[in-house]
Amino acid sequence: DTSIDTFTHFLQKCKGRKVEHFVKISFLHNDEYRNQVPFCKFHFQCDDLLEQAPKTSRISYTILATSHLMTTPLLTQGEGLTKDHKYVTASYGMGIDYVSPNDVADAAMVVLLDRKAHRNKVYNLTARKPITDRKVAQQLSEAYGTPIEHVELGYHDYVDSMKARNVPSWVSRDAAAFEKMKASGIDEDAHNYYPDLEQLIGRKPESFLDYLTNEKSQRPGKKFAPKPSDFETVSKGGKPVEAQ
Repeated sequence: DTSIDTFTHFLQKCKGRKVEHFVKISFLHNDEYRNQVPFCKFHFQCDDLLEQAPKTSRISYTILATSHLMTTPLLTQGEGLTKDHKYVTASYGMGIDYVSPNDVADAAMVVLLDRKAHRNKVYNLTARKPITDRKVAQQLSEAYGTPIEHVELGYHDYVDSMKARNVPSWVSRDAAAFEKMKASGIDEDAHNYYPDLEQLIGRKPESFLDYLTNEKSQRPGKKFAPKPSDFETVSKGGKPVEAQ
């Protein structure tokens, strides 16, 4: 409730400052996610407020409602991937709708450059098809140039693993709720996929491997992941170690 109050106050300030257009990133508009994941509920409440704004102000909006961003495992499991070489999930082998943040950024630029055409619209940005986390681990291994083990946990064990990472409680709570939704198979339902992203950016969305290896979108001077040449594999235990 405090967060909603903050967004309401922010929106009021924007009205007072004569802000004309919002481009808001949200989560895929789906009632099941709204009801089960606190993160989604918050965003949808903000979206509801924004959709009412044109009735009482000159503000217009475009909401880009994305499915699971490909950045998520890198943000929540970064050290686990690079140090422990493990990718931990609780999706029970179900396909997941992962979207590249590069594509979302391109969609946002399209909207900003032609606000009139996209005024007061909600776009659901999805991939073309689901991918399993096991396959994601394989593509992470390819991008990192070292084997990444896929560790599939049950829901409660996953919750414990998140808590052990010392992440903020809300991150742990929402990550676990998302895994529970993934395990339900919701992202394998063809009805939850939309053509909006491809129509906005005028090309096929990036695959997970495309995103992982897209150096043009990375910060200057930084490497997203070590190249295969940066690692060597020792025979004992087959664990990768940094080359000296």
